[in-house]
Parts: sequence; structure tokens; C-alpha cells
Amino acid sequence: MRNSELVLDAPNPKQKEFLLARSRYIAYGGARGGGKSWALRIKAIMMCLRYAGFKALFLRRTLPELRENHIVEMRGMLRDIAAYRETDRAFNFPNG
Repeated sequence: MRNSELVLDAPNPKQKEFLLARSRYIAYGGARGGGKSWALRIKAIMMCLRYAGFKALFLRRTLPELRENHIVEMRGMLRDIAAYRETDRAFNFPNG
């Protein structure tokens, strides 16, 4: 494996349906622990890599929740793919 390869777990059936959806608007709900955050991170990463200038916004009630639920996970996943800027709380992908 090269350093710049993104390694992913296999999605469950609901996550797979979400990841393959091509609609402009997609809703994904469910109980806690159903993998919604994981699926959202993967979908956003896929879109950012595919479309130059694509922007995604992740929100949580507090910054510590955002860090714990998304930023830490994505920093690990995107270590050699996208640069994280703490001052902007943003990942910068090679394609803008």
C-alpha cells in the first residue's frame, strides 16, 4: 500500500446505499451507532477528491464534539491525502 492510499472499512448495506446515491439531496437517519458519521465522512471525502473546489461542512454542537467525531478521524484517514489547517479547521485537498 502506498502512503497516499485511503483505507476504508467495508460499509454496511445502509451506508453502501448512501455512498452510491447520486441524488442532489440525500437524507440519512437512524439510531445512534448506525454509522451515519462514518458514511458522511466517506461521502464528503469522495466528493472532495472527485470535484475540484467542492466544499463540505460538518457541524456539531460544540468544537470538542466536532474534533472527537470528525476532525480526529479524518486527520488519521487523510494523513497523506489532504492537509489539515487548525486555524481554519479545514482540510485542503490537492485539487482545491
